Amino acid sequence: MSWRAFIRENRWQKLFSVGLAVLIWFTVRSTEGLRVGGPAASHTRAFDRVSITVLTSAADLGRYRVTPEAVRVELRGDPDVLEHLSAAELEAYVNLVDLRATPQSLALHVNPPNGTDLVIVSPAKVQVDRLPDGDAP
Repeated sequence: MSWRAFIRENRWQKLFSVGLAVLIWFTVRSTEGLRVGGPAASHTRAFDRVSITVLTSAADLGRYRVTPEAVRVELRGDPDVLEHLSAAELEAYVNLVDLRATPQSLALHVNPPNGTDLVIVSPAKVQVDRLPDGDAP
């Protein structure tokens, strides 16, 4: 087949194919920043000594000791968001609303800030003891 015949035959199909390829290329390039697990999501940072908040019902006037008093939290996310976070801004809590008896080992919950995901909490469980009314925490 000569070059002249190659160019002249099926001309509209070839132009359509090139146009479609260009359209697909622009679509992929415009969504590059939206990829899940892209470079922004691969940065991690650990926060030591994150204090634990105790959640109880309003009717529960008891006092509790949580051991350990602070935990280590590791987050993944946007490097700019992680850089400006401090351990005081993180929310780690233990829910004692349905607590029946103590001592008990309970799961720890962490609410990661917007733009971040929780990687690990260490330790994942904490020991909760009810203090007698006269003891100071």
